[in-house]
Amino acid sequence: MTEHDVSEKQTNDKILAELRRLGGEKFQQSDVTFEGTRLVIPVRLSAVQARKVLDQYIESQEEPTEFSRTFRYRPWDGALALKRALLSLTGTAGIPKAQVSMFFGKRPPRLVTVASGIGQTEQVPWGQIEVPLFEGIIETGARTDNEYGLLFEMTISCPRKFSAEVEGLFRLIQSELENHSIYKGKAFDGQEDPEFLDLSAVDPKKVIYAEKVKHQLTANIWAMLEHTETMRQNEVPLKRAVLLHGDFGTGKTLAAFLTGQKAIENGWTFIYCRPGRDDLGTTMATARLYQPSVVFFEDVDTVANAKANGSGDKVSGLLDMFDGIQAKGTEILVVLTTNHPEKIHKGMVRPGRLDAVIEIGALDTQGFKEMVEAVVDAKMRTKALDFDKIGQAFEGFLPAFAREAIDRAKRYAIARAKNGNIPSLETSDFVLAAEGLRPQLDMMRDAPELGQADHLSEGFQDLIKSVLSRTVLDNNREKVKSEFGMPLIVTDIAPTARAA
Repeated sequence: MTEHDVSEKQTNDKILAELRRLGGEKFQQSDVTFEGTRLVIPVRLSAVQARKVLDQYIESQEEPTEFSRTFRYRPWDGALALKRALLSLTGTAGIPKAQVSMFFGKRPPRLVTVASGIGQTEQVPWGQIEVPLFEGIIETGARTDNEYGLLFEMTISCPRKFSAEVEGLFRLIQSELENHSIYKGKAFDGQEDPEFLDLSAVDPKKVIYAEKVKHQLTANIWAMLEHTETMRQNEVPLKRAVLLHGDFGTGKTLAAFLTGQKAIENGWTFIYCRPGRDDLGTTMATARLYQPSVVFFEDVDTVANAKANGSGDKVSGLLDMFDGIQAKGTEILVVLTTNHPEKIHKGMVRPGRLDAVIEIGALDTQGFKEMVEAVVDAKMRTKALDFDKIGQAFEGFLPAFAREAIDRAKRYAIARAKNGNIPSLETSDFVLAAEGLRPQLDMMRDAPELGQADHLSEGFQDLIKSVLSRTVLDNNREKVKSEFGMPLIVTDIAPTARAA
């Protein structure tokens, strides 16, 4: 044995010893126990019988064995934790191994690029990974759990003698996931393969609400995030469902971003469920995995509409999800938004389903003052602004309209500039801006919304258009069948028309 081989063996022995320590130094197999420094034979066994037991034990230790473990984390989270665990132990992430299939032949080793943060990715081996340390193979995969969705699963195939070391690796991966999960305590969307959200674009100092609205948001949402431990100590439940409602432009989406910022700052996971794109069931399952967590779901009336055609099953499922988060110890804050509170199914509104309902409406005079001071630099406005007069001009303005009025006031002042010197904004600038914008506000309030469509008819029309756009017109039905891999009905109306 060369000096290099001796050194490598010593290194591997140290790694295996550390894994045995993590997995449990005292490891029992059948009648054989490794403990102390003496060879002890039970009274009931003769020396010959003891030798037979040892021979059987030695033989069994070389027997190939599969050790499986499912981790309550998403698959890419687990794969990255496995990679980091192997790197910390051996300096290598293992050797990706080609797979041979009866149907697909030999498939090359697979490296998957995983999003690990905002603008960050890492490559992880996926499938079969050779680990010489164990004289075996690690196989990574995913398993579907009825409650939690897709979970990371791994199987280690190696001689049974490495049982303690395998358990040590499992524990190391679990520790890596608990302390360095790529999802826990982060902000991302509700996909099964989530994308991380950059919440830094929103300046909390420039998001203004009426005083009573701010008080409600703080008490019912933000306090849960900022004083989590105090809530726990005083046995205040951290499972809540809150509905935000208000007209377009009131700042419900901005409330989502502010909530996300506060969540991340205080160690909560923030999951943004996008209407029409993310599945609420998948989102809720992910929230259960990465508690404490906030789920923010906009336009809930799209699935909880009491009048919409075919909404009964969706509503029932949504209510079941709400019931599911009532389990003891659950720390999930669900925030829902809608522009149409009147459409919400009455079963959702009762106490026990929704803990708070907050209306986000027009700003008050104090809110207008705070917005002007936040958006307009002090050097650009006169000190003698009459905020009572501005408040009267802005009366009924939603936050989005108030912001536009302030920007208009800036444009008025810039338009009056001479020789590059912009005059200070005066009360009249804000009043004129508000007066010019009010007709648009009235127009928005009076404008009709999209009518209730015949969803079945629309869906059928869309399906026909989609099929026609991909239809090959050909008299030879067998040719069409072979090209598409399935029998199709082909029209004879235009036999001369052919797809390129």
